[in-house]
Amino acid sequence: MHDLPLASIVILTWNARGIVGPAIDSALAQTVGPVEVIVCDNASRDGTAAFVAARYGDRVKVVWFPENLGYAGGYNRALALARGRFLLLLNPDARLDPDFLEAALPAFDDPRVGIVAGLLLRPDRKTVDSSGQFLARSRKTIDRGFGRPLDPARDRDGPVLSACGAAALYRREMVEDIADGGALFDPDFFAFHEDLEVGWRAWRAGWRAVHVGAAVAVHARAGGERAGRVGLAAVRPPEVIAHIVKNRWLTILRHDRAASFLADLPFILAREAAWQAFLLFRAPSVYRHLWRHRGAFGRAWQRRREDRTRAGRWGAWRRGVPPRGIWRAGESAP
Repeated sequence: MHDLPLASIVILTWNARGIVGPAIDSALAQTVGPVEVIVCDNASRDGTAAFVAARYGDRVKVVWFPENLGYAGGYNRALALARGRFLLLLNPDARLDPDFLEAALPAFDDPRVGIVAGLLLRPDRKTVDSSGQFLARSRKTIDRGFGRPLDPARDRDGPVLSACGAAALYRREMVEDIADGGALFDPDFFAFHEDLEVGWRAWRAGWRAVHVGAAVAVHARAGGERAGRVGLAAVRPPEVIAHIVKNRWLTILRHDRAASFLADLPFILAREAAWQAFLLFRAPSVYRHLWRHRGAFGRAWQRRREDRTRAGRWGAWRRGVPPRGIWRAGESAP
């Protein structure tokens, strides 16, 4: 066991030949180790896998998938190949500071910490992309500090619910503890909101997530778009919008509780009304794609029933809902 890597940095690509190089370089440049770097390619058409293999040789393990499995399915397959004690999922449009792992790993000295969210900055290194994720009363994913100037007094270290999937660091024991049949991510998600769902699931299992501001990464995030705005969906294909809408409801269906849902119903309905107005008047074809995914809702309900009797390293799973909104920096994890 002594020759196993300290951490595995896994990069999932799809037509990312032109942007993935800096992400791989930053993974190889980490100041602690040993670190293994794995690039898994989701059936790219631009030769990403061949490019990475030719450029990096045996310094990087390259795996090519014959079909696009999405973020959820691709990372499930990729994580099965990883051997590290800690697992860092890195977007191809993100790059780590050399001391990212060195700064982040001490947080795991607390045996309850299963997720570490570093400080994700935009390319100008002055604007925050995410300093940890939270759950809004509307059930929207909140990336703390998103699009605002970096303010160390506001974006302090402390408890969060989850880590943005662009650079999410997980403890292997947590992944194994909360996995569904060996898979960390729900494959029905394909892409979008799977990072928040994992954080909610981990919270229910008794694990903690923390933000460590000294662990810095830069994330371009699709050219710097603003998150959480329904209007941005207008530029996405209908099949992609369908995943965004579907995954919000899959998360609610699996994890929400009736009392909390009813207490927050005005906020939930307000957001849902905005989405439905957009779909009806701007993207009605999304409903056709949602119908194709209708089986996912039955599977989410089945997982909800199974979760009632689940127990793990920290005992029986909670049946409550984590605090909504941004938790106060400095308080203990709920």
